[in-house]
Amino acid sequence: MNPVLFSLLFIFGACIGSFLNVVIFRLPKNMSLFVPASHCFACKTPVKISDNIPILGYFILRGKCRTCKTSFSSRYALVEFFSAIITCLIFFIFNFSEYFFIYTSLTYALIAITFIDLDHLIIPNGFILLGLFSIFILYFFKFIPLEWKDGLLGAIVFGGFLFLLGFFGELILKKESIGFGDVKLGIVLGGLIGFKSSVLALYLSFFAAAVGIVFLMGLKKINRSNPIPFGPYISLGSLLTILTSTQNGENIIINWYIRTMF
Repeated sequence: MNPVLFSLLFIFGACIGSFLNVVIFRLPKNMSLFVPASHCFACKTPVKISDNIPILGYFILRGKCRTCKTSFSSRYALVEFFSAIITCLIFFIFNFSEYFFIYTSLTYALIAITFIDLDHLIIPNGFILLGLFSIFILYFFKFIPLEWKDGLLGAIVFGGFLFLLGFFGELILKKESIGFGDVKLGIVLGGLIGFKSSVLALYLSFFAAAVGIVFLMGLKKINRSNPIPFGPYISLGSLLTILTSTQNGENIIINWYIRTMF
């Protein structure tokens, strides 16, 4: 473990997280991601470069605009910190392999998708189109350490299961249960992680959703009439699948299950 390298990766991840905050806020509003530069949305004052340091900037400003003292959400620092930590974890597992670059890029997208879905109950088509384009490039130039048949089967299983669940759920409940954005996200994820990992990610997604919903209902934060975004749980299940994978393409949880059951 090289502390200098991990420090650089941490800083890089935090900077990506800073950009993700921009994406999370502006993309659903159809705003430019680059113009204008970072500024206070209350008084429109540009944020100084010295105040815009990822993670530290939030604490330097004590969570408030330097000019008008309007509070900033702690989410900004949280997204930056989480992006930094995830970058280091994925590198720790995969080193500078194909998996590292694929999974870090995928995780960054999932972070943005999670918070956009929480705020707006949508998964922007831009992420889906970018994901499909990336899948085509990765398989066409053989940059991804998976067979295209494995990716195709993963996309069918992940996306198809969510589609069928949503279809029958709507028939039974008489309202939308799984959004089509979740289905499209499942197709992209399945294409990138393959068949076996898709099955595990699905299981972990629904397990996380069950735990999360019970917890939130216990806190009386939701009720049965409120729509619940499923994108964050899909993202969490997929992330847990990635973090329990190995450099040789195996998965610790899947191998443990096979040894235990068979």
